[in-house]
Amino acid sequence: MKRLMEVLFILPLIMATALMLAAVTYTGDYNGKTVMVNAGDTFTVKLDENPTTGYSWNLTADSGLQVDGGQYVPYSTGLMGSGGYHTWTIKAVKAGTYRINGIYKRPWESISGQEKTFTLTVQVIDTTSAPAAMKNIVFPSIKSLIGLKPEFARNLTSFSNVFGNLHFMGFR
Repeated sequence: MKRLMEVLFILPLIMATALMLAAVTYTGDYNGKTVMVNAGDTFTVKLDENPTTGYSWNLTADSGLQVDGGQYVPYSTGLMGSGGYHTWTIKAVKAGTYRINGIYKRPWESISGQEKTFTLTVQVIDTTSAPAAMKNIVFPSIKSLIGLKPEFARNLTSFSNVFGNLHFMGFR
């Protein structure tokens, strides 16, 4: 019973983590790396930028990736000229291996080879070609797996409510 209580306590944390992982962001730390995404998925590239110095990112992507938009967001320091970051929303359109390339420079200057660059290789996987056995997997509800009381199962859907309702799990 104690083990079941531990599982019930940790379950909302696991579910919240899974939801956060659904919105993937690749930062400058991913420069030169390869990532895998499913066809149809959307992800974000986020790079530090300070256009007050004249420098900005010029980002390009191969044809299997669709850049849906980009925007500069200043840091909320309140200091003028403190910089911020630029984000682009990118959709993986079709299966294949593609590259995202960025160069950080002043638009009016020629390329010297000394500019800061960003490269991300994206392997897009076509999930529609998954084995037939994988397509028909039906996951039972958590409630049916561990026999939760109905009132606790209702509260699981609201993460902000879980910790205020620990009495359903036997905690006081």
